[in-house]
Amino acid sequence: MDCGKFATVFQGGCMRKALVLLIIAAFLLGGATFASCETSAASNYKKANALFSSARYKEALPLYESILSSPSEKIPASDVYTRIGDSYYRLGLYQNAIYAYQGAIVNQDRTVQPGTRYWIGFCYFLLRRHDQAASEFLKIPELYPEAGMWVGTAYYWAGRSCEQQGKKELARQYYKKAGGNGKSTQGRFAMKKAEAVRSKERVQGTGYSSQ
Repeated sequence: MDCGKFATVFQGGCMRKALVLLIIAAFLLGGATFASCETSAASNYKKANALFSSARYKEALPLYESILSSPSEKIPASDVYTRIGDSYYRLGLYQNAIYAYQGAIVNQDRTVQPGTRYWIGFCYFLLRRHDQAASEFLKIPELYPEAGMWVGTAYYWAGRSCEQQGKKELARQYYKKAGGNGKSTQGRFAMKKAEAVRSKERVQGTGYSSQ
C-alpha cells in the first residue's frame, strides 16, 4: 500500500476511534450527572418533607423549589407543587398557594384533582375573593361529578361564597344541593343552612329584624 494512503487510513481510523471514545465518555458523564441529579432531588425531597412534618414550612420551601428547577423522573412535579401549595397555605400566603395548586393540577391524576380544586377555591375564600371562590368550587361538580364527598363540600362552600356576596337565593340552592338526601351529618347541616338563609329572607322581607 502507498505510504500516503496508509497514513490517511491510519489517521482516519484513529479519528473515528477518538470520536467513539468521546461519545462514550459523554454518555457516561451524562449518565453520572443524571444519577447525581436524581440522588440530589431525592435527598432534597426527603429533607423538605421532614421539615414540612415539623411545621418548618419556610425552610422546606426552597428545597421543594430546587426540585422543580432540576426535575426528577422519580418525583412527580404535581406532588412537589402540592407540597409547595400546602406550605404557603400554612404560612397564610394564600395567593402563592393558589399559584402552586394551579401548577399541581396540570399533570395530576384525575382522582386527586377535586381536592386540589377545593383548596384553590378555599384560598380564594380566605382572600375574600368570593366570586372567584364560588367559581372554583363549582368546577368540582361540573368536572368531577363522580367525586363523592368533594361534590357536596364544593356546593356547601359555593353557598358560603354566594352568601358572603349577598346572593341569598343562590346560596340557598347550593346549600340544598350540598344537603343531598339530608341523611349524613354534613347533609343535615347544609339543609339547616339552606333553611336559615330562607328564614333570613323572610324576616328581611317583612321589614323586621330577627334580633
